[in-house]
Amino acid sequence: MRRHRKLLRRIFVAEAYRTYGNLSRFFIRVFAGVMFMQFGIRQIANYDFFVKYFPDLLGMGSATTLDTMIAIEVVCSDFLIFGFLTRLSVVLPTLSMAVAEWYILDNGLMAGIANMPMGEVALMSSLQLGYVPLLFVGMFVFIMLAGPGKVSVDYLLSLYFTNKDSLNELKNF
Repeated sequence: MRRHRKLLRRIFVAEAYRTYGNLSRFFIRVFAGVMFMQFGIRQIANYDFFVKYFPDLLGMGSATTLDTMIAIEVVCSDFLIFGFLTRLSVVLPTLSMAVAEWYILDNGLMAGIANMPMGEVALMSSLQLGYVPLLFVGMFVFIMLAGPGKVSVDYLLSLYFTNKDSLNELKNF
């Protein structure tokens, strides 16, 4: 019993001041980047399917809108994973996911489903896309507010550009 108390005290009391904030920010950055990138890769792999049913936003045409979304999903995800221009690289994905949520809630997706063959309708309805954009918006807003952390290219660049003597801080990394 005494051993368990010591273990619990050590876990919850002695280690409570360590928050592992940089590791947490690294994890959420990489997780959000990989999850967002897989949407872009899926759209590249099934381009012919998506271009038929992708919405025409801002009068750009559905192919141009899809190409823009693929570029945002792949390039911004790469930047996000590596922590390069982190706060800027989440602005476009946040806006695109806000527009996607608006489109889904505005029944634009349901209007597109009405024109699909039955097998594709089953595929699209089984995806349950309604909550996904909001999840990404939440993660991207958190990353925008919290910043990239020390495990990022942004941090290394800030050390290099602010004070070259602070490069010694990398030894403590």
